[in-house]
Amino acid sequence: MPSTPTNPTTAARMGGTLIPAGTIGYETTVPRALVHRTAVSEVFLTGWRRTGGDSFLCAAQWPRGHSLYGAEDGTFDPLIIVESTRQAGILLAHVGYEVPLGHSFLMQRLSWRSTAPVIHDAGPAELLIHVEIKEIRRRARGVDGMEVHAEFTLGGRLFAQSVGWLRCVAPGVYPRVRWGGARMRSVGPPPHVTGEQPGMVGRELARDVVVGRPDRDGVRRLRVPLGHPVLFDHPLDHVPGMLAFEAMRQAAVARLGNDAVLPVSGDAEFPRFLEIDEECLIDARTVAAAEPGLAPSRVELTLAQGGVTAIRGWLELAPRAVVRERGSLETV
Repeated sequence: MPSTPTNPTTAARMGGTLIPAGTIGYETTVPRALVHRTAVSEVFLTGWRRTGGDSFLCAAQWPRGHSLYGAEDGTFDPLIIVESTRQAGILLAHVGYEVPLGHSFLMQRLSWRSTAPVIHDAGPAELLIHVEIKEIRRRARGVDGMEVHAEFTLGGRLFAQSVGWLRCVAPGVYPRVRWGGARMRSVGPPPHVTGEQPGMVGRELARDVVVGRPDRDGVRRLRVPLGHPVLFDHPLDHVPGMLAFEAMRQAAVARLGNDAVLPVSGDAEFPRFLEIDEECLIDARTVAAAEPGLAPSRVELTLAQGGVTAIRGWLELAPRAVVRERGSLETV
């Protein structure tokens, strides 16, 4: 799941690694450049501090009215856990391990699970993310990669966990990693794909639909909405990882034939970049649940281009009503 800084020159203006020590609070967001976002509204982290050698605490605020991950029927979209993990990993690489802001990040794998839904009452959810950085890989030029282990708590109660495997790539190295040693090329427009009906994939708005209608074998094509204000917060030369996770969710919801389900856990590996201007096929296969309708249903997914797998993983989804009743956390 690659992430590229919105403005590489920010590193020079901010003094590169000379970033002040962090604090915990909810009054303002961390600088948007530190989580590779352009819009302040897409920054969920509001503070951080180091609590040990490789231990950190991050504060985050989830707005209940967020256009993509907001609280529908009072329940926050669980994929906001994935986006918050992505932001925490990038932030801590910069502020905790002196990775310059000009670097890009490749999320090679991300695994997550939610043990209780977050349900809003009268305001946004203000939570803490406890992060342990492990398996730090160093080279002469600095940190090359790390594992980001995160635990999410609200009101002192644990409700989600995640692990991300992150690689840090210097500006001079990125073109070689991105294009595989081949000559850098311009990226064309995405293939035209007619989106599925929003209600079939658990969405209300057509603009949020990122999968097409199935062929006779049930395979769907990826729809890449370059103008989407969240999934394409800034221009990229590849399909962003959060769009891939959203496509996995929508394909899984459609495969189960039940738009009233929520993802409760998942895992995805990213062995190669997902190209914007090439056709991408999404294959979703259901693994039977132990208790249909109650226990989570597991859907295995692959996203492939040119017959080669670019992303593979799985999601577990449970009925929304069951999720809401399972030890929910309510914000006030």
